[in-house]
Amino acid sequence: MGFFNNIYHKAESYFLKNADERNLRVHAVAKSDGAKSKLLVYESETLQAQTLKDYKTAILMATDPEEPNKSMLWTLYKNLLLDNHLSSVIDSRILFCQRSTIKIVNEAGEENPDLTWLFERTWHEEVIALILRLRTEGVKLFEMYDLNPLTGELETVTEIPMSYFNAKKGIIVKTPGDSTGWPYKEGELANYYVQVGKDDDLGMLAEMAPVVLAKKLGFGSWLDYIEKYGVGNLFITTDREDDERLKELYQAAKNFKSSGFMVGRGQEKFEIKGGDAGNPQNFDLLITRVNDEISKRLLGGSGLTDEKAFVGSAEIQFRLAKDRFESDKMLVKNVYNQHIIPRLIKLSPVYAPLQGHYFEWDNSETQTLDEIIKLVTTLAPYFELDIEEISQKTGLTIIGQKSGTATSEETEIIKKKSVIGK
Repeated sequence: MGFFNNIYHKAESYFLKNADERNLRVHAVAKSDGAKSKLLVYESETLQAQTLKDYKTAILMATDPEEPNKSMLWTLYKNLLLDNHLSSVIDSRILFCQRSTIKIVNEAGEENPDLTWLFERTWHEEVIALILRLRTEGVKLFEMYDLNPLTGELETVTEIPMSYFNAKKGIIVKTPGDSTGWPYKEGELANYYVQVGKDDDLGMLAEMAPVVLAKKLGFGSWLDYIEKYGVGNLFITTDREDDERLKELYQAAKNFKSSGFMVGRGQEKFEIKGGDAGNPQNFDLLITRVNDEISKRLLGGSGLTDEKAFVGSAEIQFRLAKDRFESDKMLVKNVYNQHIIPRLIKLSPVYAPLQGHYFEWDNSETQTLDEIIKLVTTLAPYFELDIEEISQKTGLTIIGQKSGTATSEETEIIKKKSVIGK
């Protein structure tokens, strides 16, 4: 990494002490009033139940051809993402990309490890997640502004919530619903903001909302069922006819579920009936069906999320899901090469060496230690192998090759000893 460190420190010094006119001009607009994400008037969030009526209104407002407003749609999406199964399946697609290996290559396809190292940062993981959430949440906009004052590197990225930008007009608005704002598709601000997706893209959540809301309604109905029939109805029989005792029993019956016990006297009798009314499994069947629908929409099938799936079925489902994973990787690659890397080069001299280089996924297969040893054992009798490369792959320090090699007869004896343990 010595070569890179030399370039890195020179770039850092350049950034801090000798910023040229272009960099001063690029930063001037933002420095005058700060990053736009810090000027937005954020509102407190309210977690309230969403209905199909809210869903219809949110879609209507978000698709208005003249003044689209996504405030209600954003509230709806945040409510939908409280569903654990939905969020988990979305995370599966995002995490597949985040844990895939990348490389920065030149026009000849040769990797530059020193430049690849520049992307081993938290902001890189955040950008991948933001890009892929385009699939579910629709058009995304994020800000690449904050630099580390000591290194000159990008410190973090900030998402502009969908209710705070109008993609059709290309503006960031201070308050949801505003008709005017800061243009981010042109001028100096274009160097700091990346839009992913088409202006009118609402994402898959707009199509999946009805079934997810049905699942939430099913959960609510299940809770009502438990409240009414889970414990059963309380019946009290008494031979007392005085109003004072009847009032006491009435009050005790009202508090029964919270207290869990009753105290009677004389011939008073307490019975619980009706706890087995209806079929509570119907609620579970609804939730399972909705979960399957969510998995099919996002992964191509439910085999990867069904705990009872057979191995063969799960393998077929993974092939279907892999097509989606590879499509996601292609999306991320294109966004990086068309938008992220050009902006990084303009953002800071630290990223100047990225000129003429491209983002690529490293699809080379990684081998386990056992696989490497087996491969070496198979090839060693026939080929001269690179000792240094074998040491790097296995993690074992190999000093050199032995002068003599075992004959076929000696090899057979060694194998027999390993089998019988003598």
